[in-house]
This record gives sequence, structure tokens and C-alpha cells, in this order.
Amino acid sequence: MIMSMVVIMLSAYVLIEPYWLVNTEYDIYDSQIPEEFDGYKIVFVSDIHHGPFFSYERVENLRDKINAFDADLVLLGGDYVHRGPLYVPAVFVGLTGISGKYGVFGVLGNHDHWDGEQATRDGFVRAGITDIENRRVVIEKGDALIHVSGVGDFDEGTQEYQRDEDVYSILVSHNPDYAAKLSDDKPNLMLSGHTHGGQITFFGLWAPIVPSKYGNKFRYGEIDYNDIKMIVTSGVGTITPPVRFFARPEIIVVTLHSGEGQ
Repeated sequence: MIMSMVVIMLSAYVLIEPYWLVNTEYDIYDSQIPEEFDGYKIVFVSDIHHGPFFSYERVENLRDKINAFDADLVLLGGDYVHRGPLYVPAVFVGLTGISGKYGVFGVLGNHDHWDGEQATRDGFVRAGITDIENRRVVIEKGDALIHVSGVGDFDEGTQEYQRDEDVYSILVSHNPDYAAKLSDDKPNLMLSGHTHGGQITFFGLWAPIVPSKYGNKFRYGEIDYNDIKMIVTSGVGTITPPVRFFARPEIIVVTLHSGEGQ
């Protein structure tokens, strides 16, 4: 009887957790961050996966939640849809109106290549999202600046990244595995998704399946790797099966601080 109740409760929980969206905050300290950017707020979201398991209404709700942060910058990490090209136009209608004081920038993920690369890029234009795949943009605040760059998906796209060593650099790569390829040009901060935090984990400590060549190494969270500060998000949506266990969906909020910190 007790075992049956436990099974029922766990079965219910894994279906509930995908809707239990959390805000996860990170404070990033770096002496290369200009003083003008101290307190600069960045919202990062990845893996929305609009489709059979993530409705259009949830996309609109996500947009409104992002806008409520009144962020300086909004970055999107790819995989906007799941299960077919018909969902591509709709997800960008739902994201239209998303805003950041200094812009909204995004890259593509593997699902975007599978379900409609050009349609995704067209959706960016309609929704007011700037495509930064293999591009670097300059973000200016007063007399200071930082760089924000993006690369193509590690499996389905191409990656071209060059770092200006004199400028604080943020890189968006859908797949965190790209960090292992970086040797000379390394960003100060790399933001990635793709892994869903494992989606199904052993109480958040370990996941049996992670879509990474490096297993749990790049699964989730704040990671220091080879002189790169990485943040890997668990994402927002799911793939099949549409369940999560101790890998809650999240919106990432990064606040930059000038200096070495604590």
C-alpha cells in the first residue's frame, strides 16, 4: 500500500514539475567588467520547445515573465520548438514584444535546424530578436562596452568565435560541449542550454541521460571549466517524455558586477 502511494505521488510529481518554473539568479564578478556595467541585468532563456507539451499560452506567459524583470539584456539560447515546423511561426508570435533595454539576441539550437532553420531566422525578424549566430555585437553603456557573441549549434551548425582580449565577452552557445573546443579565444562568460539539466535526475545530483559528449560534466549550473565561467540552464520546456524530476524549468537572471567579488 505504501509503495503504491509512493509510485502514484512520484508519477504525479514528474508531470507537475515541468510547469514549476523558477527564477535562478547568478551574480558574476569579474575585474574586466567595466564599472558602468556594475549591476547590469541579463535574462537568459533556452529550450522553450513550443509544441504538443508546451502550449502557445505558456509561451506568452513566459514572455510576460521575462519582461517583468525589466532586464538590460535578454539572451535566447535556442530550441524554440519541438515536434514539427508548424510550431515555428507560432512561437515567435508568442515571443513578439519581448524586450530588453539594450536588445534581445538569440541563437539557434539543434531542434531549430531539424524543424525549420530559415523559418526560425524569419521568426527572429518578426519578433524583434537579433540573430547573433557567428556574430559579435557591441553593447555600449556610457563610455564603456562589452561584447556579446553567439555561435551556431555544435552538432547542426557552424561555430566562428573570436575574442577581443581587451573587452569583457559573453558567448551564447546552445550546446555547452562547445566549451571543450575553445582553446585560445575564451569568453569570460558562456551561457548554454540543450541538456535540460538532465530532465530526469537522481534528486538533482546526477542524470542517467545527458545529451552531451561529456555526460554530467556540463549538465547544469555554474561551471568553471578551462578558464571559462559557464552557466548551463535546465531550460524551460521538455522533449519526449514531457516529464522532469529534480530538474525544474527555469529563467536565468545574471547580474554583472565589476570587481573580483567575494
